[in-house]
Amino acid sequence: MRSRLPIVLALVSSVLAASPRIGAQSRAPKAELAASVATATVRPGRAAALTLKVTLPADIHIQSDKPRDPAFFPTALVLTPPPGVTVTSTKYPPAVDFRQEGQPEPLAVFEKTFTVAVSVMLAASVTPGELVVPGRFDYQACDDKVCYRPIKTDVRWTLTVAP
Repeated sequence: MRSRLPIVLALVSSVLAASPRIGAQSRAPKAELAASVATATVRPGRAAALTLKVTLPADIHIQSDKPRDPAFFPTALVLTPPPGVTVTSTKYPPAVDFRQEGQPEPLAVFEKTFTVAVSVMLAASVTPGELVVPGRFDYQACDDKVCYRPIKTDVRWTLTVAP
């Protein structure tokens, strides 16, 4: 009795290759991320401005931080600040309307290049020196026909705390 495994594997492989939606799910377009700090040094007890510049591939958009359709994954910049650092605000750019095939109303998306701004407050007790503020950027990339699997990418900012 011969094994049917090679036949089944060949059939599954040909179905996956023939289906752009299934194949595309594993090749989600990735955003280029650049984290930066507005000031070279920050004193304890003061605020610091952090930015994340996001550059998307051509013909790709990502869902906004407040998608109109709850089935879509919202864009989120989530910081996990170290002790003595508090996130005071996170500002996303205004969303753009995008009509996607099969959607009854436009999607609220971010396109091309945009920046997310974060304000953090350092406690007066923060020790001078290098201070790393880690975070994660979560998003769902889409083109004009399909939305890909959500992506979560680690990001970090390095602050210099002055004496």
